[in-house]
Amino acid sequence: MKLKKKINDLKKSFANYFPPSMNTLFTRLFVRFFLLSLLIIIILGFSMIYFFYNFQFSKTETEIINNSQVLNQALYNAIEERDEESIANTLQLIAEINSGQAWLINNEGFLIHSYPYLDTGDSNIQFLNSEPIFAGNIISQEVDPQHFERPMLLVGMPVRQVDEVVGGLLVFTSVEGINSTVRQVRRLMLYSSLIAIILGIALAYGWSRTLASPLKNMSQAVLNLRRGDYGLQLDFQDENPSRELTTLRDSFNSLSTELKRSIDDLTRERNKLKYILTGMEEGVLAIDKDEDIILHNSSFRNLFDLSDNLVEQSLSGLEIEEQVLKAFSKALSEQKANQQEFTLKKGKQEKRILLRCNAISVGDSVWGVVGLFQDISERWRFEKLQKDFVANVSHELKAPLSSIRGSTEILLDGIVDDPQKRKEYLKIVLQESNRLSTLVDEILSMAEYENQDFSAEKEVISARDLLENVVETFNKSGSMRDRINVTLPEEKTLIRASKSRLKQVLFNFLDNARKFSPEDSPIYLRAKREGEKVKISVEDEGIGIPANELDNIWERFYKVDKARTPGKEGSGLGLAISREIIIEHEGDVFVESIQGEGTTIGFYLPLVASED
Repeated sequence: MKLKKKINDLKKSFANYFPPSMNTLFTRLFVRFFLLSLLIIIILGFSMIYFFYNFQFSKTETEIINNSQVLNQALYNAIEERDEESIANTLQLIAEINSGQAWLINNEGFLIHSYPYLDTGDSNIQFLNSEPIFAGNIISQEVDPQHFERPMLLVGMPVRQVDEVVGGLLVFTSVEGINSTVRQVRRLMLYSSLIAIILGIALAYGWSRTLASPLKNMSQAVLNLRRGDYGLQLDFQDENPSRELTTLRDSFNSLSTELKRSIDDLTRERNKLKYILTGMEEGVLAIDKDEDIILHNSSFRNLFDLSDNLVEQSLSGLEIEEQVLKAFSKALSEQKANQQEFTLKKGKQEKRILLRCNAISVGDSVWGVVGLFQDISERWRFEKLQKDFVANVSHELKAPLSSIRGSTEILLDGIVDDPQKRKEYLKIVLQESNRLSTLVDEILSMAEYENQDFSAEKEVISARDLLENVVETFNKSGSMRDRINVTLPEEKTLIRASKSRLKQVLFNFLDNARKFSPEDSPIYLRAKREGEKVKISVEDEGIGIPANELDNIWERFYKVDKARTPGKEGSGLGLAISREIIIEHEGDVFVESIQGEGTTIGFYLPLVASED
């Protein structure tokens, strides 16, 4: 376990040694192949040198033993006969045959004869490891050059016949030849190792490149896939890649193709959803079970004036109406659909919103809630105006009918005998009858303007002449004399219109200005060119119109005066008729008002170039 840990630590330290730019698969493979090759070369080199060295020693030892065994019997006989000369000659012969020295020792290890002769003086030389020899064994060892000029190989053997040992023979031979041979072999091994290392580097580079190049290409391809380059096809430079690499390449290419197809399908579906949501006028908002936003469209953002980046934000963190939060929470908790209406204020405008919330279920669990925000302001306003229309018509009819009925009942009952009084009641009946007749005529006129084309009445007229004629007519009225301040346009401000119809519109605007402004306040009638159009307007300094009523004044029977007292003039159809006339002239109406300061009302009409 400790060895394994050390190896792992060595790997980590080795990996950390290289900078990040070199910490690649190719570098790792190359270094590992190189180190493996170097390790094998070093082990083989040392092993060969070691075995060669031992082989040379063993060979020399065997030769010494064989050569000495030949003269072993002669030496035994000389020792037995105590023939000093024969002993010396035999030792000389043994030394010369083995190119070294020959010593003869007794059973205590002391030197008794030698060749060449050693002059030891009064001291005796004792061989301490003599016991194995006299036990009948052959020994060999390398000795230090204490009594020699160079290192020597010692081979010791018993001088015996059968089991009788009479002495020990020590043969010394120089190992300089062996060491010289080993040095030459070592030098040869070094050169061979250098060549092998160079070849190993080349092979390691080639093998590493062969193995790392396909993986590098695949790694780059995966990075390209990550960047969005789907459908990328992988190919190896090697003409004959291995079966595993071929399988890996084909699998990657197939996966890349399928991924591109899937991504394209998802992109198309996402774009479809995006285009659908973008094209919807209704606002869409979807949340998950944690009430985090997962989907929304631009209509929802515009409705509540929110930023674009809402995904993954909490619904409770949005600045929206409390009713919306409660509706989504209710749908999420009750796991069923609900709907409600609420009014959204945006500046001076009010929008009526219908919210439908539906729980999204996956299996038995609720995944989230989707809400649809529908702007029903027009429908709501129409329904409100419809109710007001019924109430207005009923009121407008009820007041004169009540007067007629009351006057008639009084006359029929004979309550009034005075002819003058009877005449007054008859005038009331006639007056209210005329009022009813006017109301019916205006309703019929309204229907006529909506369904009848009066283009035949149109002609090229001067806007300047039109305003002069209108002012002249109104100045004849005692209540309007000298109140109208007119701003006339240029002489050649020409329009194609029905003069009588436009006079009716301007009369209506001026009459309204008269009724809803102080008697001594001025009224301004203006006309001026604006591009390819002429703007005609009537401005007063009257009571003004509330901002939330401005969009409704063009509706039928609509009156800003909610009291609608029986004596109040007007049926509420004048502005509706005026709008229809202007629309028929391909123009646009407008109104601007500040409550308590006054109102400016008017229209735009297209200009014509000439009277042709």
